[in-house]
Amino acid sequence: MKLRLFRLIKMTTGFIAGMLIAKALELPYFYTAGVIAVLSLEPTRKASLESGIIRIIDSLLGLGLATLLFYLFGFHVLVLFIFVSLFIPISFFLKIDRGIVVSLVLVSQIYLESHLHFSLNALYILLIGVGVAFLLNLYMPKNEHIKKEIALIDQHLNKLIQGIAKQQPVSFEEIEELLSATYNNIQVELENINIPLTTKRLKYVEMRTEQVSILKRVYQILNNVDQIKEKEIILNFLKEFDNRIGEKNYASPLLNRLNELFLMFKESALPESRDQFENRAQLYYVLLEIDLFLKIKLTYHQKTEKGL
Repeated sequence: MKLRLFRLIKMTTGFIAGMLIAKALELPYFYTAGVIAVLSLEPTRKASLESGIIRIIDSLLGLGLATLLFYLFGFHVLVLFIFVSLFIPISFFLKIDRGIVVSLVLVSQIYLESHLHFSLNALYILLIGVGVAFLLNLYMPKNEHIKKEIALIDQHLNKLIQGIAKQQPVSFEEIEELLSATYNNIQVELENINIPLTTKRLKYVEMRTEQVSILKRVYQILNNVDQIKEKEIILNFLKEFDNRIGEKNYASPLLNRLNELFLMFKESALPESRDQFENRAQLYYVLLEIDLFLKIKLTYHQKTEKGL
C-alpha cells in the first residue's frame, strides 16, 4: 500500500513538473511533457531507463520520418496516413514499439500546426518528459516487507517439516505462493538498488524454493511407506528441525546427525522380505533427499560468505 501511494505521488509530481518546465520554456503543447513524464514512469529504475531510451529512439525515428514526408509532400492527411503505415511496422520490426503512442502524439502536433519548426518543439517536449521521469525514478524506496516475508517463509517451512514428522496432512500451496511473491519483490528491489543485501536475499529465496521441491518429494514418499522402525527414526530426526529453520547456519549440525543415520542404515540387518526391502529403499532415498535439502542450505552459506 505504501509503495502504491508513493507511485501515485510520483506520477502526480511528474506530470506537474514536466508541464511546468515546458510552460516555463514557453513551449507549445507543454501539457504533453507532463503526459510523457507519467507514461515514462516505471515500477523500477532499470525499467524506467530502458523505457525512456526506447521512447527517445522511437520518437526520433518518428519525428525524422514525419519531417521528411511532410517536407517532400506537404501537410496533407494522406501523407499522415502514409507516415503511420510506415512508422508503426518499422517500430514493431525494430522492437521499439513502446514508443509508438508518444511518437504519434508528437507528430500530430507537427501536422496540426503545418510547420516543420514544431519538429524541434516536439523533441524538446519529449526530452523534458523523459528526463523528469528518469530523475524521479532515481529515488526508489526500499521494500521493508522483504525481511518479514523471508522470516515468514522460514516459519512455513518449519511448520511443513514438523507436519511431515508428525505424519499430518500438509499443503505446499501457501509457501509456494509466498516464495513466488517474495522472489518478485526482490527482483524489483534488485532492479532499483543493486546491492549485496538484495542479491543475498534473492539467493535465499531461490534456495528455499529448491528445498520446498525436495520436501514435497519427501512428503509423498513417507506417505507411501509402511510404519516401520526406520521410518519412525527418520520422522523423529525431522522433529529435530523444529526451530532450526532460519537464516543462521543450522544445516551443519543437522548434517552431522544425518550422517549417523546413514551409518545406522548401513549397519542394520538386511531386510527379510521384498516389502521390507522396498520400504527400506524408499526410506534410504528419503535420507538422500534430506541430505540434499541440508547441503543446499550449506552451499548458500558458503557462497554468501564468500560474496558470490
